[in-house]
Amino acid sequence: MQTMSVIDLPPGTRIGDRYKLLKAIGQGGFGITYIAWDESERCQVAVKECFPQGICVRDATSGMVVPARDSFEPRYMKAIEYMRREVTTLAGLDHDSIVRVRDVIWGNGSVFCVMPWLPGGTLRDVIDKKRASISPLQATDWLHSLLNALRYMHERSIIHRDIKPANIMFDEQQRPVIIDFGAALNRAERTSSTTTSQGAFSHNYAAPEQITGKGHVGPWTDFYSLAATWYELITGVPPEAADARLLQDDVKMLSKQASKLDYPVEMLALLDCNMSLHAKLRCQSVEQWEQCWAEGSLPTILHPAQRRRRVILTSAVFCIVALGGFYAIYSSKREESLRVIPLSQMPTRDARAELTRYIQHEIHFQEFFQLCEEYRRELALLQEKHARATDQFVARYAKLIDGVQEAKAAGEVSRALYREHRRLSNVFDKETSALRASYMKDKKRFFLSTEDIQEQVRPRNREEELMFPTVCGEISMKLSAYEAGFIVIFSEMPDKEKLNEEYLKLEKSLSDKSVSLL
Repeated sequence: MQTMSVIDLPPGTRIGDRYKLLKAIGQGGFGITYIAWDESERCQVAVKECFPQGICVRDATSGMVVPARDSFEPRYMKAIEYMRREVTTLAGLDHDSIVRVRDVIWGNGSVFCVMPWLPGGTLRDVIDKKRASISPLQATDWLHSLLNALRYMHERSIIHRDIKPANIMFDEQQRPVIIDFGAALNRAERTSSTTTSQGAFSHNYAAPEQITGKGHVGPWTDFYSLAATWYELITGVPPEAADARLLQDDVKMLSKQASKLDYPVEMLALLDCNMSLHAKLRCQSVEQWEQCWAEGSLPTILHPAQRRRRVILTSAVFCIVALGGFYAIYSSKREESLRVIPLSQMPTRDARAELTRYIQHEIHFQEFFQLCEEYRRELALLQEKHARATDQFVARYAKLIDGVQEAKAAGEVSRALYREHRRLSNVFDKETSALRASYMKDKKRFFLSTEDIQEQVRPRNREEELMFPTVCGEISMKLSAYEAGFIVIFSEMPDKEKLNEEYLKLEKSLSDKSVSLL
């Protein structure tokens, strides 16, 4: 096999009977993209060649693509299969904001996918060269178009997994078009809990579940990448990578910069929401994103514990509405009408926003959020302490097994293991109970409900009196999102089941050693 001297094919290379390569314009971990001339249609096209980096090489003389090593052949054939599946996926899609496949050519030991040439450049170019000239209205229209394209994809169980400025191009009408479905094809199984693979994501725009390989991909994965992309479009600065944010989150929320950004605050708040590190705190579907956008609210959380709280919250809101109804009957006797109206029918958005600010000021939200962050750190320390106790527990078991060689009778060893297991298990039970008691006690310090807000704040006029129950419910749902974050953290704390599993494995190891002693 000859040593690789070139990667991309030279200009003038013919692909099939009608395509002539003009130049290479991009290269990624999964393939090379060229501009080509379609001699039949007399127009420029884009051609993507399957060329997985590090797996294959190109023969300097013939241009043939071959595996870099004989042992790489299965991986190269798998890459070819990914390309075939990508082409098949794109061939079944028909949407103005999703790139189309015009032709597929097999040759040179590889496969070439022919797509329309998009002359408007990429969003990467827009951000680098003329971001300041993009109006909020234009950026909002683009976002709506891309959400519409994601809905179309997600309805067909397709997750792109590599939304970023370089993978959004513009056609002749300056409409955004999503390109490069190589990552979506690399790991098509939606049930997989690991999402890292070659060329499968771009670091600054990838969701935590992609970088860490923990969790499930889904629509929420694309939403994180899209929100991160729009974060850079709005601020001019790419967001910090998710793995760094997991250690210390320094990303400044867009909604907190609303006063100096000329974007709708509802849009900024939803972009913040969809850049959440916990997948369950993001929108779960495009419909939910757009509904929240229209209503000026944040998504509800789909955690089991959160569902229980939602039932309680709904009951509380129902009671408030019922009380409002009784009060309306009373007021009607004085020829005054009082009714609770939905968000969509509120008098003005400014009035609702002003009332929301008033309520938040009255119940001291800054102190509330500070307390939340302090408790989040406290809970993280408890997790670490709990995990350390678990490791010590397992280490003591391992030490006990190491001492088996000195035992004379298997029966004595079994009794010693049983006694030690009971003692350590009791210690662990006490530690677990203490941690849970601490959590249940301290959570009451900041979990607020609609009733709490009603007790602390009073409407100042009739308009606020009409909007008050609904705005209280909206604020309570936002507070519930904070609670859900703590519930997720707490639910991930190690429990006794891990210790029991370790006990069974170590006990079996002990029994095997006992048999060898006999």
